[in-house]
Amino acid sequence: MTARRALFSSPKGVSMLPPVDSDHGSTQPPSDVPNALPLGMPATRKLSAHDLGLVAIALLDAEKSFGSQLGDRIEALSNGFYRPSPGMLYPVLGRLAEQGLITQQREGRRKYYSLTPEGSRYLATQRTSAQRVISRLDSAGRKLNALFADLRHNLADDAQAMPLAQELLTARMDMKAALHESRGASPEAQRRILRLLQETTERIRQESRQ
Repeated sequence: MTARRALFSSPKGVSMLPPVDSDHGSTQPPSDVPNALPLGMPATRKLSAHDLGLVAIALLDAEKSFGSQLGDRIEALSNGFYRPSPGMLYPVLGRLAEQGLITQQREGRRKYYSLTPEGSRYLATQRTSAQRVISRLDSAGRKLNALFADLRHNLADDAQAMPLAQELLTARMDMKAALHESRGASPEAQRRILRLLQETTERIRQESRQ
């Protein structure tokens, strides 16, 4: 059994699209994305380049798009939770084009992107993974909007509620990521983490009663 070469490579260790098993289409998950997390993404970046590439391929399978339109579509499917920056999105699209998974063509002053037959074949092996990422984005967006709805009842200005909701959701995601990273800690460290969790939980409950 021979695996195809990696679709993306990264000298800085950033997770890109992984190799695909030529017989079964299986992949190895990127090491820097904790699969055990409910949202499965580090809060500081929202999506790895690997996952953003999967989402882009899935969206381009439905219809071709300009880069800015792809950003709009990702923001919409995540209920406003995530919009990739141009500095994140366009390098990913460029790498997908280099690997023959998408094409980029000019229309006036803008480029639009569409899926190639090779990209369609790759997506057929990765559709479940792509849908999992999209589901995580949708879940995060729904949680963000639920937090916003709760906060706006106590804040006179909606413009203050959304930034606070985003910060709260990010803090929760960072906490989950930190707990995931602590799984290999020593028993002594785990006991200290347990005490921190117990103390933090009690303090949060006290603040909630204010």
